[in-house]
Parts: sequence; structure tokens; C-alpha cells
Amino acid sequence: MTVQPVEHTPVPGYPDKYAEESRQALAAARPRRWVTVPLAAGLAATVAIGLGGCEFATAGVPAQTPMETETTDYAVMGESLPIAAGTKIPLFEYGNGTGSIGCVSVAAPVFLSEEEAFAILSTAFAEAGVMLRRNSKARQATLPVTIINEYDDKATKTKKGRLKPDALFDEIPLVFVSQEDVISWEYKAVGPIFSSSSVSSYSMKDAAQTLAENNPGLVVFYDPVTYWTEGGESIDWFSCMETEQEARAESQRLLRQQVQAFLQWLAKEGTR
Repeated sequence: MTVQPVEHTPVPGYPDKYAEESRQALAAARPRRWVTVPLAAGLAATVAIGLGGCEFATAGVPAQTPMETETTDYAVMGESLPIAAGTKIPLFEYGNGTGSIGCVSVAAPVFLSEEEAFAILSTAFAEAGVMLRRNSKARQATLPVTIINEYDDKATKTKKGRLKPDALFDEIPLVFVSQEDVISWEYKAVGPIFSSSSVSSYSMKDAAQTLAENNPGLVVFYDPVTYWTEGGESIDWFSCMETEQEARAESQRLLRQQVQAFLQWLAKEGTR
């Protein structure tokens, strides 16, 4: 037998969950009885009976068209939601949501990227028969003002600005608050201020809470943030995973829990 060199690497035959066509296929596989019923009713059924034993349809699902008009107030968008207009959607808290980096940090935080989070959110919603659509339009919103490593008592907590939701589903805007968002909303002091901190702290959870409280009709999720140390040794007030891979898996689990808690809330709110 003669050994022959491999001239090319074949493409794996299994589907890629991050590919757009895979997400489309998952989203299309909703129970047949949901095709002609409102979103809230379908979600209520999911929460009540789970996904097991359902008859799924992979064809005949109406195509979802992108939103053509831009609105300037999330409260106005609430008029078309399966919940009352102006409803403040609560933040579903799973994960500490704060990551610190600096010379005194012993444990390493794991941050989820925007793309990684979108893949997780898309899968979690698809399991409930809901397809997330990428959003490209920015809207007027009340944004949080974040403090990363410089304290200034003149900093306000919020400011008016433009916010581009990460996704839409049934015209409901959805935002995932990441480390990148916290950096973009950072307070910029005018003139020199005293700062003795060598640690940068990113609080995605606090920023997400501010967004949720000040923007009715906006669904907000956030990076749970988990830490890891060699051997998984706990550091002060929080527990650490043993490896970065384990920490990332835990963050993904906590983000899925945020979605599940929101869907349960929506099923109740939308069927009142």
C-alpha cells in the first residue's frame, strides 16, 4: 500500500449551528399548530407542554419580512407587541454580570462575544419556535453611562443616544449587553480626575438593568460573566471554574436561562 498525501481537507457533513441557513432551518421547525396563532399563544404552549411530542412543520411557514419603518420610542413599539404598550420588561438575572481586569486580579473573567451570544440566543429562541432576525436600524433610546476605572461624582447615570438592537422577533427589539457595549457607553470626564484604581471593571448587569428600566418594550439580556482559575479555586466572594472552557460553558448556560425566564414571563404577560 502506498501512502498518498492529502491534497485538500473535506468539509464536514454535519451542520454548523452558527451558519445562517442552520438558524433558518431551526426557526422553521415550529409546531404546525403555531403557524396561524400569535407568538404569545405559541410560547404559552411551549412553557405548558414542552417541546417533546410535537408535530413539527418544515415547510409552509410564512416568511418574516424585515421592519421597514423606523420608530423613535420603544414605548410606541409596544403598541404592536403581545404585551401592553409601555410595559417595562424586567431583567432576568442569571449570572453576576461583572468582569474585572487588572494587575491585582487573580481569577480570569470569560466574556462572551456578540457573535457567540447571538448564536446562543438564536438557538434558545428557535427551540421555542421563534426566529430571531438581525437588526440594522438604530433607534433613539435612554442609554446607561458606565464607569470602568475612573470615579467621578459628576457622572450622570443615563444619557439620550442611539441604540441598535441586536435582533428582532415579531417586531420586539432585543439587546445583548456585552463588554463592548459597556466600553462604548463609558463616561468621559472633562479635565483630569483622580483615580488610584489599576483595575478595570465592566458591569454588564448594571448597564442592562438601566436599559430595561428606562426603555419600555425593549428586551435586554446581558453577559453573565464567569471566572476560572487553575484548579477551580474560589476567590473571595465568587466561585471559579477549573478551565476557561468550563467557564465559557457556564456563561452559555446562564444566558440560556435568561432567555427561558423571559419566554415564561412573555407567555404569562401575552395571554392576559
